[in-house]
Amino acid sequence: MSFVAKRIPDEVISDVRNSVNITDIVSEYVQLHKQGRNYFGKCPWHEERTASFSVNEEKQIFHCFSCGRGGNVFQFLIDILNISFPEAVIKIAEQQNIPIDEQYLKNEQAPKPKGKEAAIYDLYQQAAKLYHHMLVNTQAGDAALNYLTGRGLGRDLIDTFNLGYAPTNELLLPYFQEKGIEYTVLRDSALFIEDDEGQLHDRFTNRVLFPIRNMAGQVVAFSGRRMANDDSPKYINSPESAIFKKSRELFNLDLAKQMIRKSKTVFLFEGYMDVLAAYTTGLPNGVASMGTSLTPEQVGILTRFAETLIIAYDDDEAGQKATARAIKLVQAHSNKLAIKVVRLAEKLDPDEYLKKYGATALQNALQHSLETPLTFMRKYLRNNYNLANEAEKLAYIEAILKVIAQSPNQIERQIQVNELATEFAIKATTLEQQLSHFEQEPQNDQRGHANPLSVTKNKQLIQAPPLKSYSRIERAQRTLLLWMIHDPLVWQNVTALDDFHFSQVEYETLFLMAQGYKTMYQTFDLGAFLDFIQDPNLISKMSELENDPLISAPQLSIVPELIQIITKEIPLATQIATTVADINEAKQLGNNELLLQLTNQYISLLREQQASRQ
Repeated sequence: MSFVAKRIPDEVISDVRNSVNITDIVSEYVQLHKQGRNYFGKCPWHEERTASFSVNEEKQIFHCFSCGRGGNVFQFLIDILNISFPEAVIKIAEQQNIPIDEQYLKNEQAPKPKGKEAAIYDLYQQAAKLYHHMLVNTQAGDAALNYLTGRGLGRDLIDTFNLGYAPTNELLLPYFQEKGIEYTVLRDSALFIEDDEGQLHDRFTNRVLFPIRNMAGQVVAFSGRRMANDDSPKYINSPESAIFKKSRELFNLDLAKQMIRKSKTVFLFEGYMDVLAAYTTGLPNGVASMGTSLTPEQVGILTRFAETLIIAYDDDEAGQKATARAIKLVQAHSNKLAIKVVRLAEKLDPDEYLKKYGATALQNALQHSLETPLTFMRKYLRNNYNLANEAEKLAYIEAILKVIAQSPNQIERQIQVNELATEFAIKATTLEQQLSHFEQEPQNDQRGHANPLSVTKNKQLIQAPPLKSYSRIERAQRTLLLWMIHDPLVWQNVTALDDFHFSQVEYETLFLMAQGYKTMYQTFDLGAFLDFIQDPNLISKMSELENDPLISAPQLSIVPELIQIITKEIPLATQIATTVADINEAKQLGNNELLLQLTNQYISLLREQQASRQ
C-alpha cells in the first residue's frame, strides 16, 4: 500500500468527507435495501445468507453485525480497495471534483518494511537480478533465452519485465549462504524448499522465471515455466509468504496502472505470456491473476483504476468456465466495472494469436472482437445442451431467458430476445411473455449452473441483526463511554472524578483518544473522530458502539449508577474471580483450613456485590 508524502490538512479531509453520502459510495460495491432508518446488504468481506451489513446514513458510518468491520466512508474504501487513508481521501476528492493541491498527490512510494520482512524483500530483489543475469549473460541461460525470443519476445521486453532463468544446478542457496544470510530468513522467504532433515534447496531449477511485482514495483514472488520435457508441472509458483499474498497481486499491475488510469480500461488475461503478447502490440494495460481464479481483492484493486474490464481468457473449456466465474465475481463485488469479453478466432489464446497473425491483428482483435456478458453467456450455455433434442432445446431457451431477465439494460434485453427468436423461429412476443415470469433474483439453469449475471440483482434476505450479549459490567462501560463522547455534561461529570478509568483496554483507549480529540478540536464530529483514531480495530469498535440499539440517548440521572457499577463492581468481580481460583487450588491441595477461610471470604464478597446492586 502506498502513502502520500505530505499530510493532507484536516480541513481538506473534512470537506472531502462531507462532500459525499456514504450510502452512495457503499452502494457501488454492495447492493443496499432500506430497512427502518438504516440500509442493509450482504457484507462484501465474507459469505453470508442474510444481510448483516448496515449503513447508518444519519451518522455516515457502516458496520457489519457479523464480522465486526466498521467505520466511515474513508475506512470503507480502505478496506474494500486495499488502499491507504490518503488514497481514499484523494479518490473521493476526484469523484467530487474537489481540487487537491499537487503536493499531496505526488511522490507516492511504498512504505519501508522493517526487520525480517525487509530482509525478505531484499532477497527477492537480489534473486531477480541474479536470475536475469543468468538468462541474458551466461551460456547456461542460452536455451531459455532462445525459447523466449522464439516466442516473439525481444531483448527490450525481456529487460522490461526482468525475466530470468534458474539453472539446473542450485544457484540461489549457495549465493545467499556465501553472503551470510540467516537460515531463518532464507527458510521464511519461500524461495527455498525445506526437506525432512531441515536442509534448504532452491525452489526453482531449470525454469524460465517471471518475477511477480507488487503495485510499488517490488519483486515479491516468481512463477517458473519448465524448460525440461518431463512430467513436472508446466508452471510452479511461489507460495504465499510474509510479503506475498496471491489474492492481492496482479501480474504487471505496477507497469500497467498508469495506462489503465489513463484509458480507464484494463485487460484481464489468463497467463503471463498473454500479458507480454498484448504488451508487444502496444497494449500495456493488461494484467493476469496469480495462477488462480480472480479474487474479490483483485476486483477491488481493478475497480480502483478502471471503468471497463475486458476479459481475454483462453477460449478452451477451462478458459470459458473461468470467464463465467470472473463475470460472476466482478458483478458481485463491483457495480462500477463494465465487463466485455474477447472472443479470438480459432479458439486461440492471445499468445498463439500473436504468433499466427501478428501484432496488428492481435491488437485489433483485443480492442474490437468483443462481446457483452449476455452474448457470452448465450454461447457458453449452449455447450451444456444438445440442441438437436427438443427437451434440451427448451431447457436451454429457459436457461438463457433467466439470464437475460437479470440484465438491467432494456435495449440489450430486447436485442437478445430478438436474436433468440430468430435462431429458434419463435415469436419474440412469446419469449417476452416467458421472460416476464422470471423474477429478478438469482437463477440456476436446468443443469444447476449458476447465472453469473444475476448477482448484483439479488433480493437481499434482511432480518434484524442479532443482539450481542454483554455482562452487566461491560454493558455499563459501553453505555457510559458513548454517552460521554456525545454529551458534554456527561463528559464533564465523569472526567471530574479522580482516577476514573474503564477496565477493558479497548474502551479505555477510545476514552483517551476522545480526550485527545476534544482537547485539540473543542468539539466532536463522529466522521472526523474515526479518522483521528486510525486503528482499524478501534474504528470498528467505535462503529459497533454507535450501532448498538440497546444504548439509549444520554440520561444524566443514570450516570452515577453506571459509575458505581464500573468503579465498585469491577474490582469486586475481580476479587471474586481470584477467590474462586484460590478455592479450587485449596481443594486440590486438601487444605481444609484455608478452604474454610476462602469460602467465608467468597460469601462476604458475594454479599457485598449484591448490596452494591441494590
